[in-house]
Amino acid sequence: MTSCDPAQLPMPTYKPVFIERAIGSATVRYAGFSITCASTGCAVYGPVRRVDQFVPRDGLVRFDPATVDQVCHPATRNAAAKSAVPLFSSQGNSALHLGYLIQQTGNARGAYLDETPKFPEITFEIKTEQPPPYQWKWTITWDAQVSGLREKPRGKKLKTFSDTGSFSSNDKTWLADLGGKILGGKLVVEVTAGTEQFRRTVFIVGTNPSKDAVLEFLKTQKDAVGFDRVINQESHYKNFINADQEPVVAFDNGYGMTQMTNPAPTYEQVWNWKENIKVGIKLYQEKQGYAKKDLAGHPYTEDQLIRATFSRWNGSVYYRWDESSNAWVPNGTIMCDPDTSNIGWDMSKDANKDKTVEELHKRDKDTYKSGKAGRSDEHAWIYSGICYADHMANN
Repeated sequence: MTSCDPAQLPMPTYKPVFIERAIGSATVRYAGFSITCASTGCAVYGPVRRVDQFVPRDGLVRFDPATVDQVCHPATRNAAAKSAVPLFSSQGNSALHLGYLIQQTGNARGAYLDETPKFPEITFEIKTEQPPPYQWKWTITWDAQVSGLREKPRGKKLKTFSDTGSFSSNDKTWLADLGGKILGGKLVVEVTAGTEQFRRTVFIVGTNPSKDAVLEFLKTQKDAVGFDRVINQESHYKNFINADQEPVVAFDNGYGMTQMTNPAPTYEQVWNWKENIKVGIKLYQEKQGYAKKDLAGHPYTEDQLIRATFSRWNGSVYYRWDESSNAWVPNGTIMCDPDTSNIGWDMSKDANKDKTVEELHKRDKDTYKSGKAGRSDEHAWIYSGICYADHMANN
């Protein structure tokens, strides 16, 4: 058996592996070993001394718990080698030891949802002498951490999405199928075969579609005129952050390509970009219905309807009818901050009267990052659908 001396530990590895994010000086620990990462690279430490060092690719640490388990902790495996649970590649038909995932083209984390999107082909197989039936169970979870659109390490966790399923089968293999759903995150598969138990984990990430693919999909949706501009504003046509291939998450619980917040999207609506667009369009159509009611009674143009819909999308009524000019005019006394997409000031407020946009921006800009909590009598700014609509129309 391979020695468990730290100097002989087969690390680092760039085979398919379990991955932890390298954030600042984060330390990843496993089986008595640790990886500590700073901005310049990572060092691997055993119980006594440093055993290796390397620079992570793409800001990610590749850490192989299956290898450590196999080499250093054989007792944690099922007693007999026959109980190993390999994973098979649909492309290569070759098997690796328990815990490994066949590398796919361009894949550094695990398995990819493709840009269609389509769930990856991952086949699990148990090796056992136990008679059927076998009890299979899968659980997939994903921790939604704030990302914004920045290609940087994520922030705090907002919530955990999860789904699970189970079935009984006489087969020793299972082509992973999560009830037809397109989901990503940590997939754990467990099998009970008589007195033997098996467990394996795979991390599934996503692939962004091209802008052209999104625009083509929008053509198949009804009453979606102008929604391409909403997607461009909200996410620049990205459902996933490229740094980790996980969905875009805003501080206000906005998810995916359309940044849906209310109604809160389902697990699949977060990971499946087409479902994310569909639920976004459903809300857009609802807001468009409100906009049509706002404009009822007087003639309006398609551009006015689109602007009114954009404003409703962000929570405001854009137009009011002005009898003196016999025309639609912007509603209220809002002045917008041109350096933002949806922030402005109600100029009827005493705190804002007689001030220029430059003065107001300088006064309030440092409080924007705190969201609604940053507003006060002194910092009297607002989120404005009117400003959002103007920003959309001008960009």
